[in-house]
Amino acid sequence: MLESVNQSVFQSLSAPHDLSGGALLFALVLAQWAVLAGPALLIFLWVFGGADERRAAVCAGLSALLALGVAATISNLYFHPRPFMDGLARNYLQHGPDSSFPSDHATLLFALGWSLALMPPSMSPRAWVIPMTLAIAVGWSRVFLGAHYPLDIFGAGVVGFASALFLTSARCAGVVRALTDLGIRFYDWPLSALRPDRDAR
Repeated sequence: MLESVNQSVFQSLSAPHDLSGGALLFALVLAQWAVLAGPALLIFLWVFGGADERRAAVCAGLSALLALGVAATISNLYFHPRPFMDGLARNYLQHGPDSSFPSDHATLLFALGWSLALMPPSMSPRAWVIPMTLAIAVGWSRVFLGAHYPLDIFGAGVVGFASALFLTSARCAGVVRALTDLGIRFYDWPLSALRPDRDAR
């Protein structure tokens, strides 16, 4: 029953077999490259933010790594064919015939979005909107282009939420804080080495 609904929703969202031109290019850019905006946001928060933004960026990065690890484990333990493998769509992304559940691209972005929502940086509390919006857009594009079913994107959202919920919990606060402090030391060390030694004056 669930699988038939999954396929039915997919068919209502999938691209026609003769898709081309600007519509195809737009969907391809979303499906393949928009995911890079997630890590770019973390870099922005780290470079231009304060300690709070850096801690949120570290937590979000860890959430994404955990979520990707969980997603890879699920894919290895449970094989679900992709739509083009079922003959329901054209393989616009030239994707390999591996398991579709859950979507790695959507998992990464959902994990970042959920983490920044659960641990919002004080100077930019709405930063979560960017990766969450991208997660939905990227998820749609990968369904549209025949690489994933809708449930693959929903599963990515669940995995991302669970990972973010764990990393933003009190039990992980010490680890996040310690890794943030370590990162700040390594990041600031080259700058401090270039500063004149005030004690030598």
